[in-house]
Amino acid sequence: MAESDVEIAIQGKLDKIFADYPLTPRLEMLKIEIKRTLMQDAAVKVTDGVEPVDAVREAFQDFGDLRHQINEVLFTSNK
Repeated sequence: MAESDVEIAIQGKLDKIFADYPLTPRLEMLKIEIKRTLMQDAAVKVTDGVEPVDAVREAFQDFGDLRHQINEVLFTSNK
């Protein structure tokens, strides 16, 4: 799995998660920020010798509850 494959895997997982929510500018920005963070984390893991597929999985695990973050943005957007 090359770097572009890692990016495709991360983007696909994010697309599935974010598909359950309305597309707002704040959520789009959150998605971009999360993707950047996940890409950086996965790249470090791959550099450290972790297989790319595992690096993507671990990056998502390390990030934590994405849905909680999304709900926070939605909740604060409505104030």
